[in-house]
This record gives sequence, C-alpha cells and structure tokens, in this order.
Amino acid sequence: MKKVFLNEFTAKELKQMFENNEIDSAITVFGSCESHGWHMPLGPDLFVPTEIARQAALRLDKTVVVPGVPFGTSIHYNQFPLSITLKFDTTIAIAEDIFESLIHNGIKHIVILNGHDGNIPALEIAARNVKDRHKDAVLVYIPAWWEITGEKMMEDFEVWNGLGHGGEGETSITMAVRPDLVHLEDAESQIPNDVIRLGRFSTIIWDIQEITETGATGDSTKASMEKGKKMLQVVTDYVVELIQEMEKNNWNYDLRK
Repeated sequence: MKKVFLNEFTAKELKQMFENNEIDSAITVFGSCESHGWHMPLGPDLFVPTEIARQAALRLDKTVVVPGVPFGTSIHYNQFPLSITLKFDTTIAIAEDIFESLIHNGIKHIVILNGHDGNIPALEIAARNVKDRHKDAVLVYIPAWWEITGEKMMEDFEVWNGLGHGGEGETSITMAVRPDLVHLEDAESQIPNDVIRLGRFSTIIWDIQEITETGATGDSTKASMEKGKKMLQVVTDYVVELIQEMEKNNWNYDLRK
C-alpha cells in the first residue's frame, strides 16, 4: 500500500524522495474535538478531512499528507460535553509553525484542508502571515469542504442542502468514514430557522446551546451511508482536480505570465 502520511516515512525515505523530486506538495488538515450531537463522536472534523486528504494523495504522484491537528477553536460549541478549544492565537500559531516547517524543508506548495468552522478565520490569518514572509510559497485554502457538497449535491439532500453541525451531510459522511462511531438511533432534527433567516446577509455570534438542545443542527435523521460515500467521492475528486490543475500550471496562478 502506498504511504501518504508524512509521519509514516523514515527520514531516509524522505531524503531520497526529495532528491528524486518525488514530493512537490503537502495537504495539511485541521480539525476539532467537540460535541456534534448525541448521535455523533467528537472527532468528525478531523476524521473526515483526514480521509479526504488520504484518498486524494493516493491518487496523486507527488503529494504527502501532514497528520491532522485534532483540536481547533471551539468556544461556540463548548456548552455540551466536551470541547477541547484553542484560543484563536494558538490556532494561528500552530498553523503558521506547520506551514513554516514545510517551507523550511522545501515544500512550498501547501493545500490547507479545514474541517471545522471555528478554524476558518484563524487559518486564513496564518496563511496570509506566512505568504507575507514567503512570497514564493503557494498556499491554497479550502476553508469549508461541506460547501462543496452543499453546492454539488443539492438534489441528494433533503434539508438545508445537507448542511448543519452534525446534520444530514456531516452525519452521512462520518458514516462513510467511521460507521462504527455513528448512532443514528439518537439522531434528531434540530433546525433553528430564525437564526438562518436572520443570518443570510449577516453573522449572528451565537453559542450552540442557544440554537439547539443536542449540540447538533440540521436533520441528522436524513443521513445515510449512500449519501456519505457520494460526499466523500465528490470532495476527494475536487481536491485531486485542484492539485492536478495547479501542477499543470507549475503552481502558477497568475496565468498572464
């Protein structure tokens, strides 16, 4: 089986791969450890993007996967057991150190695959700080993989385009990745319509207990393994095609040159 995770290689193997120009890019993964409702484990924000990255790297020739960060900024989910939450500054610092480490070792093409909404602003700040220091680095940010499936699979979902925290989509794709950890018998529909209605063109700064009684939002009762497998395929295809397109252009995104 082809190895793709950075921490599975020996230093000797990596030295030879660099000498043979066999590593050109890295996928970094950022997750969280927090409640996703009574029916879900705490870790889908790590499990899902890690599996997406793994499957994508298996289909690519020169891409490795950095082991995912299992914690993120989860202060808005901290009202249900049990969030391990990092300060925004901590998330920024961890991300910057990972990007800097890759660049120091010659990997200047970095894909940032995020699995948790609370990480979105911090990871953008980290990427921009690193880009400011390393003008020759190329950082490609995928802040919300779930928006890919929300757009590409509208007809497959029954509620909210599959969106929600531990909702139809996230429960489905977690079933595809870790079916042993999902308990559909505890699934419920938790749809805070007023928050969504008011929040279309503005952002309400909510805590999770204000909008749900379980720690989840959306309708997890509509989840299925079939939907989850399709979601996994759709997002993996997107990541593969993205990296292939960047490779085709030698990671040059200014095509005027």
